[in-house]
Amino acid sequence: MPDSSPSSLPIDLGRYSTFDPPDPFEDHVGPFYFRISGDASRAGSVHCVLPTLPRHGNYVGGVHGGAILTFSDYALCLVAGRAADGGTNSSFAMTVSIAVEFLDAGRIGPPLEATGEPLQVTGRLAFARGTLSQEGRTVALWSGVVRHVARAKTMARKDAAEARSATLEAPAQTVPADFEPLATASVYSRHIGPSFARKETDGATLIQPTLPQMCNSGGVLHGGYMMSFADSAVTRAAGLVTGMAPTTVAFAAEFLAAGDLSAPVTTRVEVPRHGKSLAFLRGVLDQNGRKLLAYSTTIKLRARR
Repeated sequence: MPDSSPSSLPIDLGRYSTFDPPDPFEDHVGPFYFRISGDASRAGSVHCVLPTLPRHGNYVGGVHGGAILTFSDYALCLVAGRAADGGTNSSFAMTVSIAVEFLDAGRIGPPLEATGEPLQVTGRLAFARGTLSQEGRTVALWSGVVRHVARAKTMARKDAAEARSATLEAPAQTVPADFEPLATASVYSRHIGPSFARKETDGATLIQPTLPQMCNSGGVLHGGYMMSFADSAVTRAAGLVTGMAPTTVAFAAEFLAAGDLSAPVTTRVEVPRHGKSLAFLRGVLDQNGRKLLAYSTTIKLRARR
């Protein structure tokens, strides 16, 4: 892969683009920017930028793992999707699976940058890998697979779904009484929306009502949103079970189905094993009994300050 270190010059965002059509979740937690230079099928041709803002913060003032996961998903879809359609923005990339390794902490202030390498494009799938960096430091490595479909087809389905829902009253979303609100959630988690937790014997269950800001441009729940909720859930579960301060070091996810705004999303986080410095967790995010996302994580543990 090419060197992912940023230029020593300030980034001129006027030379970059934001996603078109607008993406509610990316607009809510971003903005995210990208630029394509030359052949979109070549390594390093897509460069993505996320200006880091206070709303991206975690408990200790660094960039939240969910924000890094969302930016990784954004970069994967740009790198793999534009390789699939030749940079024309005529295809819609839907993440099938993604793996992210966290190598260093990101801090609020300097922009995060991402670049990548398309590995293979088939008739339905595209494979890519890449790097997230900040001020020349590698913050994370990502790799994944997307399914690419014609954008016009996706947007037509979205318009039809919106026309149907316009005639229906939005369902009320309730949270069971034995769940407690996460009043001490991080800035990033609170920015996404309120969530609620219940401690279990070997982990925790979390639930979050869905909001329009959680969707992608296709009108379904954004992959970055689902991973952000899952990351918040695993760190909460690890803290509850171990009594220690958790930090995500690896996260892998498989996307099983599309979610919508019809009901809250719920995830049951299990902690199969933990020691003095590491915990291993897994879970499934579901909605109305339908599995949306399966994930597994490795968490670093440290004594609470």
